[in-house]
Amino acid sequence: MEEIYDHQQIEPHIADLWEKGADFTPSIDPSKKPFSLFLIPPNASGPMHVGNALMIAVQDILARYHRSLGEPTLWVPSTDHGGYETQVTFERESEGIGRSASDYTRPELFNAIKQFVDDNNTVIKGQIKRLGASVDWTRFRFTMDEASLTAVAQMFKKMVSQDLIYRRPYMVHYCPLCATMLSDIELKVVKEKTTEYFLKFFIENTDDYLVLTTTRPEFLFASTHVLVHPNDEQYRDYIGKTLINPSTGDRVEVIASKRKFDPEKVQPFLSPFSPSYIKYDYEYTLKNNLPSRNLLDWQGKLLDRYPGDTPAEAREKEVAFLQERGLIEKIDDAKEDSVFFCKKEHRVEDLIILTWFLNFDNQKMPLRQSAMDAIKREGLIVSPHWREKGLFEWIGKMSDWPIARQSVWGIKIPIWYEISDPEKFMVWFVDRGGNRLNGNLASFMNDGVSIDEIAEGLERLYAGDESVQWTLNKEPGKIYLPETDSFDTWFSSGQWSTIVFGALGSKELNYFYPSHSIVLGYDLLRLSVSREIVLGQYLMGKLPFKIVYLHRLLKAEDGRKMSKSLGNAVPLEFYIDTYGADATRMALVSYTTEQDDFVFEEKRLAYFKKFASRLWTVGRFVESNNLHAHARPPRPEELPEESKNLVLELKTLIKKIRPYLDRYQFARAQGDVSDFLAHLEGYVEWMRSGNDVPGALFTLDYVYKKYIIVLHPFMPFATEAVNANVYKGSPLLANTRQ
Repeated sequence: MEEIYDHQQIEPHIADLWEKGADFTPSIDPSKKPFSLFLIPPNASGPMHVGNALMIAVQDILARYHRSLGEPTLWVPSTDHGGYETQVTFERESEGIGRSASDYTRPELFNAIKQFVDDNNTVIKGQIKRLGASVDWTRFRFTMDEASLTAVAQMFKKMVSQDLIYRRPYMVHYCPLCATMLSDIELKVVKEKTTEYFLKFFIENTDDYLVLTTTRPEFLFASTHVLVHPNDEQYRDYIGKTLINPSTGDRVEVIASKRKFDPEKVQPFLSPFSPSYIKYDYEYTLKNNLPSRNLLDWQGKLLDRYPGDTPAEAREKEVAFLQERGLIEKIDDAKEDSVFFCKKEHRVEDLIILTWFLNFDNQKMPLRQSAMDAIKREGLIVSPHWREKGLFEWIGKMSDWPIARQSVWGIKIPIWYEISDPEKFMVWFVDRGGNRLNGNLASFMNDGVSIDEIAEGLERLYAGDESVQWTLNKEPGKIYLPETDSFDTWFSSGQWSTIVFGALGSKELNYFYPSHSIVLGYDLLRLSVSREIVLGQYLMGKLPFKIVYLHRLLKAEDGRKMSKSLGNAVPLEFYIDTYGADATRMALVSYTTEQDDFVFEEKRLAYFKKFASRLWTVGRFVESNNLHAHARPPRPEELPEESKNLVLELKTLIKKIRPYLDRYQFARAQGDVSDFLAHLEGYVEWMRSGNDVPGALFTLDYVYKKYIIVLHPFMPFATEAVNANVYKGSPLLANTRQ
């Protein structure tokens, strides 16, 4: 053995050994219970960062450990197309070289992103290999591979046939610059100082007025009501009165509402009820028959009052209008309010548009209730346990899921619209002359633009009427245009825990489903776990996994979660090159006992890098003394006391490890396994002091061999290298049973 353990030389060599000789492809054995996992697919928006490595390290510990117990162990590697987030990342990189998204046609943009993703997939595969992940590469999956596209289409068609898919008006978060809708949990919420305007709402037919506040005076013209709780002693006497909208002179009704009211935190001023631009107010209208209307177009500009102006431009004009008439009592610039941004740091607005939904509460197929019943029936384990209640409550209160996005990159919703009344459609397209046009479909057709030309260059379509007919399959003799929206990426990845193992009805899926567990950051409990539970139960009739293990998040130096889309991630390669994959993995796993998110500390990485060298040094001592050549095992009475103690400590260690791993106490298991090395080092020093009797030689050889087997799931590269050098000709540790 070389004198120094050099991870940069050894780890690539061991990775090659595993690729050639390790068997990570299990066979279906009906007589054995399988142990299955799937890699939560890293987003192919870019190479993995070090935060992704924690998930891989934990899952590899589980896979290697259960494989060593003789269980058919399948760990499926995969990557995620990432939809909107990947498109954001691609566009940001394109802008860096002077090319914007508007420079591409829709097919050109799709193909450019596809090449970008293909390149990233190649890099990610290499990173997974460098981390030593014992995955089955023969089953590698991508969320936009052909099998996935087929599975998503099949599920969608099944849902349509069961009336789980519908289209209706709804208020959605919309980024005009990214031209896409966003779900609540895709938003970045920032507290900002906001200007608050105190406005005079005169009581009808009097000179008295009530002061109401708003931070969005540009939308004041749409206000028609004020809500007051009957227990609000300050304002309940106004219920039934009519105010005058200072912006338009229209009537504003003050009505009773038993919406949330806290008598200990009474607001000093009322605000206009604003269902046309505040989602909380909009939701109230759905059950209380109050009016709302869409205020903005697809470019985020006003449709009425100041048509064509951005909200900021309209605000300036409206404030000037109100000030001229003396209708602003005061302006306060000190208010703090929540402002929504997309991942490209663009301000997000709210639109009321027709969009696609998945119904969670269909009477014939109640997705929500089925999932909640399954959680109780099957005893889903969530670690840490206290998050189980939050998961259950979230599934219980999830709104119907708006599943459409306007991203070019994604899985297209397989819907066709019948063009029986072109007036009901807006289209955006590139004509045969290369010009980008948009407007009413009927106008273009009246001007002589053929439907074929529009279809050829179609970039976006919006059917603006609920009466528009749509279908999964076109009928001969009718004119159609396709839906241009794509699925929310979570719609496809939400069924990933099912389709990752094979097609519905396949032997592979029936054998390996459900997986034993999933490992992911706690921030994905709502985005990912809840949806996988709902869709897995829907497709298979049982939960997709038995255990949900949620780890803390790795923070970047700016204090935020490390993320590719935020641009604050540290490349994984830095840590692997500097400290080695083993040290990187073990340092990350050591944080799994933390109660809070953490910043990766160099001292932990250095400790585990040194640990690998210590293990190597003991291995060199075993090899140099050819200890395993001492074939005759000593009788127990021949062993010195130090040898008996070392064997007993090893047995105690092995006995503790399985319960730790069964309870997902990875840091405790790894800590005890790591601490045992000091006992071996002490034993070597004892032998060097003249105690190298045959019993001692045999004991060190026996214990060291057992130890590297136990350590292997935590530190696979160094242990495999030691095994290859010290125990030449022995099977790979990756294939060795405990």
